[in-house]
Amino acid sequence: MQRGPKPKPTRQKQLDGNPGKRRLNTQEPEPPPVSDAFDTPPRELAGNVEAIAEWTRLAPMLRVARQVTEADRAALIALCLEWSRYLEATKHVAEKGMVIAAPSGYPVMNPYLPIATKALSGCNRLWPELGLTPSSRSRVRTEGPGPGGDAFSEFDTPPTNRATKH
Repeated sequence: MQRGPKPKPTRQKQLDGNPGKRRLNTQEPEPPPVSDAFDTPPRELAGNVEAIAEWTRLAPMLRVARQVTEADRAALIALCLEWSRYLEATKHVAEKGMVIAAPSGYPVMNPYLPIATKALSGCNRLWPELGLTPSSRSRVRTEGPGPGGDAFSEFDTPPTNRATKH
Protein backbone atom coordinates (compact mmCIF):
# COMPACT_ATOMS: atom_id res chain seq x y z
CA MET A 1 0.00 0.00 0.00
CA GLN A 2 1.51 3.30 -1.09
CA ARG A 3 1.12 6.30 1.20
CA GLY A 4 1.58 9.64 -0.48
CA PRO A 5 3.90 10.52 -3.32
CA LYS A 6 7.23 8.79 -3.83
CA PRO A 7 10.10 10.52 -2.07
CA LYS A 8 12.39 12.66 -4.19
CA PRO A 9 16.07 11.79 -4.37
CA THR A 10 18.26 14.01 -2.21
CA ARG A 11 20.03 15.42 -5.27
CA GLN A 12 16.72 16.63 -6.69
CA LYS A 13 15.76 18.21 -3.37
CA GLN A 14 19.08 20.08 -3.41
CA LEU A 15 18.48 21.29 -6.97
CA ASP A 16 15.00 22.44 -5.98
CA GLY A 17 16.43 24.41 -3.03
CA ASN A 18 15.00 21.99 -0.43
CA PRO A 19 11.55 23.63 -0.42
CA GLY A 20 10.33 21.57 2.57
CA LYS A 21 13.41 22.57 4.60
CA ARG A 22 13.62 19.00 5.90
CA ARG A 23 16.91 17.37 6.81
CA LEU A 24 18.61 15.91 3.74
CA ASN A 25 20.13 12.45 3.48
CA THR A 26 23.77 13.33 2.89
CA GLN A 27 24.74 9.67 2.58
CA GLU A 28 22.35 8.72 -0.22
CA PRO A 29 24.19 6.48 -2.69
CA GLU A 30 25.01 7.85 -6.13
CA PRO A 31 25.23 5.04 -8.71
CA PRO A 32 27.96 5.43 -11.32
CA PRO A 33 27.00 7.03 -14.64
CA VAL A 34 26.97 4.90 -17.77
CA SER A 35 29.40 4.99 -20.67
CA ASP A 36 28.76 4.60 -24.39
CA ALA A 37 29.04 0.83 -23.85
CA PHE A 38 25.61 1.01 -22.14
CA ASP A 39 24.05 1.35 -25.60
CA THR A 40 24.97 -2.26 -26.48
CA PRO A 41 22.00 -4.56 -25.76
CA PRO A 42 22.74 -6.83 -22.76
CA ARG A 43 22.98 -10.61 -23.04
CA GLU A 44 19.70 -10.97 -21.09
CA LEU A 45 17.91 -9.82 -24.26
CA ALA A 46 19.76 -12.20 -26.63
CA GLY A 47 17.46 -13.73 -29.22
CA ASN A 48 14.58 -11.34 -28.47
CA VAL A 49 14.48 -9.10 -31.55
CA GLU A 50 11.78 -6.74 -30.25
CA ALA A 51 13.44 -6.29 -26.84
CA ILE A 52 16.81 -5.61 -28.48
CA ALA A 53 15.19 -3.06 -30.79
CA GLU A 54 13.63 -1.28 -27.79
CA TRP A 55 16.96 -1.28 -25.92
CA THR A 56 18.69 0.10 -29.02
CA ARG A 57 16.08 2.87 -29.22
CA LEU A 58 15.97 3.81 -25.53
CA ALA A 59 19.47 3.24 -24.08
CA PRO A 60 21.30 5.90 -26.14
CA MET A 61 18.52 8.43 -25.59
CA LEU A 62 18.47 7.88 -21.82
CA ARG A 63 22.27 7.89 -21.60
CA VAL A 64 22.63 11.16 -23.52
CA ALA A 65 19.88 12.75 -21.41
CA ARG A 66 21.73 11.49 -18.30
CA GLN A 67 18.57 9.80 -17.05
CA VAL A 68 20.13 6.38 -16.37
CA THR A 69 22.89 4.99 -14.22
CA GLU A 70 24.22 1.47 -13.81
CA ALA A 71 21.56 1.01 -11.11
CA ASP A 72 18.81 1.43 -13.74
CA ARG A 73 20.07 -1.35 -16.02
CA ALA A 74 17.71 -4.05 -14.66
CA ALA A 75 14.68 -1.75 -14.90
CA LEU A 76 15.49 -1.01 -18.54
CA ILE A 77 15.95 -4.71 -19.29
CA ALA A 78 12.57 -5.44 -17.66
CA LEU A 79 10.94 -2.65 -19.65
CA CYS A 80 12.32 -3.96 -22.94
CA LEU A 81 11.11 -7.50 -22.15
CA GLU A 82 7.64 -6.27 -21.17
CA TRP A 83 7.42 -4.19 -24.36
CA SER A 84 8.41 -7.24 -26.39
CA ARG A 85 5.69 -9.33 -24.69
CA TYR A 86 3.15 -6.59 -25.36
CA LEU A 87 4.04 -6.44 -29.06
CA GLU A 88 3.94 -10.22 -29.46
CA ALA A 89 0.60 -10.56 -27.67
CA THR A 90 -1.03 -7.70 -29.60
CA LYS A 91 0.19 -9.28 -32.85
CA HIS A 92 -1.64 -12.51 -31.93
CA VAL A 93 -4.77 -10.55 -30.99
CA ALA A 94 -4.64 -8.67 -34.29
CA GLU A 95 -4.31 -11.94 -36.22
CA LYS A 96 -7.06 -13.92 -34.47
CA GLY A 97 -9.28 -11.19 -33.04
CA MET A 98 -10.30 -10.40 -29.48
CA VAL A 99 -12.77 -13.30 -29.42
CA ILE A 100 -11.85 -16.75 -30.72
CA ALA A 101 -13.64 -20.09 -30.94
CA ALA A 102 -12.83 -22.49 -28.11
CA PRO A 103 -12.35 -26.20 -28.93
CA SER A 104 -15.98 -26.63 -27.87
CA GLY A 105 -17.00 -24.13 -30.53
CA TYR A 106 -18.13 -21.47 -28.07
CA PRO A 107 -16.64 -17.97 -28.39
CA VAL A 108 -14.07 -17.07 -25.72
CA MET A 109 -11.75 -14.17 -25.13
CA ASN A 110 -8.42 -14.50 -26.93
CA PRO A 111 -5.92 -15.69 -24.27
CA TYR A 112 -3.33 -13.25 -25.64
CA LEU A 113 -5.50 -10.30 -24.63
CA PRO A 114 -4.76 -10.52 -20.87
CA ILE A 115 -1.09 -11.14 -21.67
CA ALA A 116 -1.00 -7.90 -23.66
CA THR A 117 -2.84 -6.03 -20.91
CA LYS A 118 -0.49 -7.29 -18.19
CA ALA A 119 2.62 -6.48 -20.26
CA LEU A 120 1.37 -2.96 -20.97
CA SER A 121 0.65 -2.53 -17.27
CA GLY A 122 4.27 -3.48 -16.55
CA CYS A 123 5.44 -0.90 -19.08
CA ASN A 124 3.20 1.73 -17.49
CA ARG A 125 4.89 1.10 -14.13
CA LEU A 126 8.42 1.21 -15.58
CA TRP A 127 8.15 4.18 -17.99
CA PRO A 128 7.86 6.81 -15.22
CA GLU A 129 10.70 5.21 -13.24
CA LEU A 130 13.02 5.86 -16.18
CA GLY A 131 11.64 9.32 -17.00
CA LEU A 132 9.93 8.11 -20.19
CA THR A 133 6.58 9.85 -19.80
CA PRO A 134 5.92 13.58 -20.20
CA SER A 135 4.85 14.03 -16.57
CA SER A 136 7.81 12.07 -15.18
CA ARG A 137 10.23 14.05 -17.39
CA SER A 138 8.86 17.28 -15.98
CA ARG A 139 10.17 16.18 -12.56
CA VAL A 140 13.65 15.17 -13.81
CA ARG A 141 16.46 17.68 -13.65
CA THR A 142 19.99 17.34 -14.95
CA GLU A 143 23.02 19.44 -14.32
CA GLY A 144 26.23 20.20 -16.10
CA PRO A 145 26.78 20.46 -19.83
CA GLY A 146 24.11 19.03 -22.06
CA PRO A 147 24.59 16.70 -25.00
CA GLY A 148 26.45 19.42 -26.93
CA GLY A 149 28.96 19.71 -24.09
CA ASP A 150 28.48 23.47 -23.62
CA ALA A 151 27.53 24.42 -20.06
CA PHE A 152 26.50 27.90 -21.27
CA SER A 153 24.24 26.84 -24.14
CA GLU A 154 21.17 27.84 -22.15
CA PHE A 155 22.26 31.49 -22.54
CA ASP A 156 22.34 31.29 -26.34
CA THR A 157 18.59 31.74 -26.66
CA PRO A 158 17.28 35.30 -26.85
CA PRO A 159 15.48 36.52 -23.72
CA THR A 160 11.70 36.54 -23.73
CA ASN A 161 9.69 39.71 -23.20
CA ARG A 162 8.77 39.53 -19.56
CA ALA A 163 7.38 42.26 -17.40
CA THR A 164 9.91 43.22 -14.76
CA LYS A 165 9.36 44.84 -11.39
CA HIS A 166 11.06 48.17 -10.84
